[in-house]
Amino acid sequence: MLKKLLVTLVASAFALTAFAQAQKAEPAAPKGQTGVATQKAEPATPAKSDKTTAKTEKKAKAKKAKAKAKAKADDKK
Repeated sequence: MLKKLLVTLVASAFALTAFAQAQKAEPAAPKGQTGVATQKAEPATPAKSDKTTAKTEKKAKAKKAKAKAKAKADDKK
């Protein structure tokens, strides 16, 4: 008798916890009508000018050229 009561209590506790975790069903919103207006994103900082990007590109090319020249010099030795 005591075992049956214990089994019943465990089963009811399991059922209650499973029911409590179930998601509530909500009607889906129709496509295109979510109720939220969308806006374009704005950059936090202004874009850099073309001069600064050109300078950094030139520096990167110069570093690559130096590295290649050094590699060639090491290969000749």
